[in-house]
Amino acid sequence: MPPNDYFKTDQRERTTLFYAAEIGDFKTVKAIIYKLAGTGVSCQRLALINQKDLEGLTAIDLAKKAGNSEIAALLESEKMRMEFFE
Repeated sequence: MPPNDYFKTDQRERTTLFYAAEIGDFKTVKAIIYKLAGTGVSCQRLALINQKDLEGLTAIDLAKKAGNSEIAALLESEKMRMEFFE
């Protein structure tokens, strides 16, 4: 999947990352975020992690609500790391 496809949203403004995080698909979450640029002026990885759906939730929020703490921790650590480098 090309990197821009990871930003495509459905009617709820949710991306593939949202659904992978919600169902606990650690392998897909990891594959998605590490295929995106993690540094630079426009950090794609951080943008996707910070993206909110129509309810104002992020993929991190959905992972937490579903009890997928390992995914939430991965996304939170990547978010902090990307914010540190910006």
